[in-house]
Amino acid sequence: MKNTNVLIKLIAAILVVGLTAVLFAGCKQSQEVVMSFEKDGKTYTITEEEFSLLMKVRKRLFFCNLLYTTSKDTASFWSSASSEEGKTNEQYYKGLVMDQVKAVLVEKYLFESLGLTLSQDTLDSYKPSIKSAEKNYGGKGAYKQYFGYTATAYYDIYENMVDKSEELLKHLTAEGALLEVKDEDLDKYYKDHYVGYQYIVLDLKNKVVRDEEGNRVVVKEKDKDGKEVDGDSYKTEELTKEEKETKQTLADSILDVLSKGEKTFEELIQEYSDEYYSVEYPEGWFVDKDSTFINATVTEKVKDLEIGQHTAKVIESGDYRYIVKRVELKEKVYDDDDYLEFFADFEDTVEYDKYETYVKSFFEDIQVVDEIVNSYTMEETFLSPYVDEYYRNILYYYYGISF
Repeated sequence: MKNTNVLIKLIAAILVVGLTAVLFAGCKQSQEVVMSFEKDGKTYTITEEEFSLLMKVRKRLFFCNLLYTTSKDTASFWSSASSEEGKTNEQYYKGLVMDQVKAVLVEKYLFESLGLTLSQDTLDSYKPSIKSAEKNYGGKGAYKQYFGYTATAYYDIYENMVDKSEELLKHLTAEGALLEVKDEDLDKYYKDHYVGYQYIVLDLKNKVVRDEEGNRVVVKEKDKDGKEVDGDSYKTEELTKEEKETKQTLADSILDVLSKGEKTFEELIQEYSDEYYSVEYPEGWFVDKDSTFINATVTEKVKDLEIGQHTAKVIESGDYRYIVKRVELKEKVYDDDDYLEFFADFEDTVEYDKYETYVKSFFEDIQVVDEIVNSYTMEETFLSPYVDEYYRNILYYYYGISF
């Protein structure tokens, strides 16, 4: 259960650099209004150019986040059912885009009404960035052909939106400001969004090495090249053929012990689990209920557990077997010294959630020109081959796979 915050941050940073847009080849961009918002005697708008830009940005972000390649960009994919019940991928992802565009529109109003401005240094940075980007891709024409939009559109429209959004967030959540995050906000978000689990992991190919006193031997984790990295794990060695055969039935035996009440779940973790975090954090592992717990297979099997209940059957996934118990949330675990590294971004998450909720409170007053919006689809939105390059780089950087 290694913390993935660093990976998520890295991916987010890569995604922001190089996302943008003008839309369909052969579709002439215009300054026609797609959305409007009237407030304080002024009208704020999203033009068709801006809308098509954000369509492309979001499509590319979705593909990069999910590690999809352009081969996935097919009619069958967009018409297939999404994870959101009752919606196709087209409907689900288009809906996310619409929320993004509406947020940008509200941010235009808030940025101006609060009298905010971008620094001159920020504005001055666009021009050299445009020139550098064009040079790196062989000139203006080559850049546009590869990305489907110009570098100028990227920096003057999209990057400008991003910079204003960041400035607005910082202003509204500052100490004493309207959206300042307070202790009660942290506690409420934690209780509303998090769930706790204790769990036992059995590795059917390896066993944990123990010292003379029976304690598991802790070692530093290593990357794909064998170099030590931050984080600890247990030293393991391969099971013998006989040990493998014995371990095949161990998970069922553990469930039998649990059903008879002969030992507690905590005792069985300490006795049998092969996973570092399950043993070293016996009070539980606390995760956002909408995130992935261990892997997709385990997440699906434990999502309906009630507090105090454990999985009735062994969860099988590859060479591992899992038994999971839902537990009460540990009080203010995000402030617990033992868990701090896993909640490094917690306050930022709560801060953004509070900001997002505030921005969405203006959505009902936005007017949408359905005729234009409905003419755009995720399926027909241009997708740059950059996503394939990104996919290959991620596989190589994290897994040493190249092809």
